[in-house]
Order: sequence, then C-alpha cells, then structure tokens
Amino acid sequence: MKNRITTLFASFLILITACNDSNITDMGSNIQPPGDKILVDQKRFDIRSENYFVNFMYSRPDSFLLGTFYDKNYGTVHADIFAQVEHPKNHIYPPNTTPDSILLVMYYRKYFGDKHAPMHVSVYEMNKATFNFSTPYPTNLNPDHYVDRTNQSLLIGEKTFTAVDAKGKADSTYVVIKLSNEFMQRFTNIDPVIYTKDSLFLDFFKGLYITTDFGSASMLYIRQIDMEYHHSYTYTTKKISGQDSIVKVNVSVSFPANSWVRQVNRFLHPDKNSIISQLESQPEQIHHISSPANIYTRISLPIKKMQEDMESDVSKRLTINNAKLRVDINNLNEENFPQPIPSNVMLIRESSLNRFFAKRELPSDTCAILGSYAYEKNSDTGQTDYYYSFDIAGLIAHEFKQAKINNTTPPEKTDFLLVPVRIKTNSGGSVTAVSQQFLLNAVTICGGNHPKKPIKANVVFSLF
Repeated sequence: MKNRITTLFASFLILITACNDSNITDMGSNIQPPGDKILVDQKRFDIRSENYFVNFMYSRPDSFLLGTFYDKNYGTVHADIFAQVEHPKNHIYPPNTTPDSILLVMYYRKYFGDKHAPMHVSVYEMNKATFNFSTPYPTNLNPDHYVDRTNQSLLIGEKTFTAVDAKGKADSTYVVIKLSNEFMQRFTNIDPVIYTKDSLFLDFFKGLYITTDFGSASMLYIRQIDMEYHHSYTYTTKKISGQDSIVKVNVSVSFPANSWVRQVNRFLHPDKNSIISQLESQPEQIHHISSPANIYTRISLPIKKMQEDMESDVSKRLTINNAKLRVDINNLNEENFPQPIPSNVMLIRESSLNRFFAKRELPSDTCAILGSYAYEKNSDTGQTDYYYSFDIAGLIAHEFKQAKINNTTPPEKTDFLLVPVRIKTNSGGSVTAVSQQFLLNAVTICGGNHPKKPIKANVVFSLF
C-alpha cells in the first residue's frame, strides 16, 4: 500500500512539471496548422483631397435666409426667397367689404452679422411660372424664369430697415412691408371660385419673390412668412329704439407661406472665383466646408491600394475590424471663426450627391456616413486638436465585396464629398431625415497633403 501511494505521488509531480513547461503558451500554435494562424494588422493610407465648388443643392428648408453677408475667408453669400402662399379654402368676403391694406409679415428669431447694417428688401409678384409641390428645385434658380422684374407693376413692396428695427413678439421679431394698393385691389375684386381649388388660386397668384439689393453685413433667419389682407365690412342692425344702426367690423385674412405650399431659398456666391484663388495660394493645403451651397471638400479613397495591401495573402480571408477616416480642423484655437462650425458633416459618394438629397434618403455605411465631431489632447504640442471622424469599415468591405461579385478589381479611387448637413432624429436617437445645411456654417480643414495634420485612413484588419 505504501508503495502505491509513493508511485501516485511521483506521477503527480511529473504531471505538475509537465504543466509548467515554458512552451505551454504555444500549445495552441503547436496544435493549429501554420496556415490557420490569425493575423491582425494595421495599415494607414494617404488620402488625396481637393476643393469642390457647389453650384446648387436641393432643399426644403423649415426656415429661410434673406440678405447678403460677406466674409473674407468664405466669400459672399446672397440669399433670397421664392414663396407660394396658402389660400383660405372656400372663403367668401361679406357684402360691403372695404379694403384697408395688404401686408407682408416676415418673422425671425435671430439674425447673423451686424444688427445695425441697413438692408433694402424688394418684393415682387411672380407672374411667369410657379412651383410644383412635389418637384425638387435647385437653389440656383433664375428669377427671370419666374418674374419679369422690368415690369414695375410687379414690384409690389419694398422697405429699408436693420435687424434691430423689427417689432417684437414673445417668440420672435418681425418686419412688416406694406404692399401696393394696386396689388391689394386684385384681392379685393377676386372671384370667390378662385378660393375653391389650389390650381385656380396658383393660376391667379403664383407667389412672391423676396430679394435684397443693398447691404452685405447681415442675414435674417426667417422662420415664417405671412401675407395678410386687412379689410372691413359693415352690416345693419336694429337699436333698442328700433332705428337702424350700421356696424363696422375690421378683419384680416392670412395667406401663410407654410408647409402645404412650396418655398425655395436661392443662394448666390458672386465672388467664388476669388475664394478659389485664395485657397490655391495657401502655403499649406487647406480646404473649406462652407454652406449654404458654397464649398465642400472632395476626398478620394484609394480602394484598389487598400485591397492590395490588406489582401496580400489571397489564401486567407480578410475581415475589416475597424476603419476610421480622420479629418482635422485647421487652427481652431488660433483663428477667429466668423461663422458657426458645422456640427454635422457627412461623407457621401460624389456620384450619389444629388440623388440622395432629392429623394430624401437616409445615411448608410456604403453610400453616406455621418461623421462625429471630436477632440483630443496633442501630446507633441500640448494643445487640443479638433477633428471629424468617419467610420468607413462597412464602406471598404462593400467595395471589396462588389469587386469579387463582379469578378473585377476595385477602382483606383472612389470620390466622396464632405458635406455639412442638418439631421432630424426620433425619440430613440435614430436619424429620420438628412438635408444639406442651408444656414450659414463654415470650417477650414487640413487637406491630404497638409504637412502636420494630413487626412488619413487608419484600418485594422484580420487575415485567417
């Protein structure tokens, strides 16, 4: 019995010694065939970039820009408004109606620029054409297609004012422009049948063209436009004594430019060529991202090189674990940015730009990717670096997959644009709508050839 115990104890010591073999960490490798090893690697890719100048965009804004604003970095933005108005359905004016005035009232919560800068606004009646409700319209519309501005009778109102001249309300300020008496008479003598159908009303009154022709230092953010027809009517009643008494009633009918009819904001950038020259003369490569419809940045992803570098061993399967495109903001701590920095920037295929916004599509990781605005402490300079980051893992994987499906090689490069956008989300935080930014936003970013902060794509991948 004693010998059996001694033998078992010796066997136990041998087992412990075997388990303490210094090669235990290689056990999986010794068992796994060399061809089945998982390789995890990281690659950093250079990105080419260039300025992209925007001629127009499609937009259904919930507020409007009106005015002209000049900035030495981003140039001049001129904004004016085309607006249909909704008519009062089946409205009939009482007998003995007497017109008083017809007013254009523009409400705004805020303005941009110099609050004391004068602005001259002209209001025209559109007489040539109007809008289809469901058609997407570009923001570089030609006013001459909609109104004959040489016909002075179509200039139905004008006013010079400053942003602080506006009257106040609890939730906004507003500017009132009295429209011409001749225009007022058109609504006084209107045939009641015109108020029975939208098409009849739009044929009678196609809409308003509101523009500015003086001032370059302020921009109004118009949130609501109303046309108000003020009038009175009388009726006869009996006094207690039995005598007739004439009663006068003052009333107004509102014609709002609301979501039931179409409005289009028009944007011009008259000095864009000088901004191009200014950018091209910079000693370091920088780009502008500026709205509305001004300058974006084109990013070229080297898809073919990415595949060649990551799939060097064709016998292994590639999995992209993480891929981020980083775009640094240029000298945020040093420059005095005159316009708000875009909080939302989207990376979108250039070939899909117009279709995406015209059809009101939503972001996807293969076509359009919303970036995140982030910052970090720079260990070399001790300063804070601000940047936009885009998750491009799904996009790269999609490009590789499509090439395999089509039995082709990926393209040398695929062009994308960095576009400032507005987003809407639901209560759960999911994006429900994306549109191009139509308010004044601007930021200067470092380009792909920037010597200190070039645009880079960092990819972590596995081969197994």
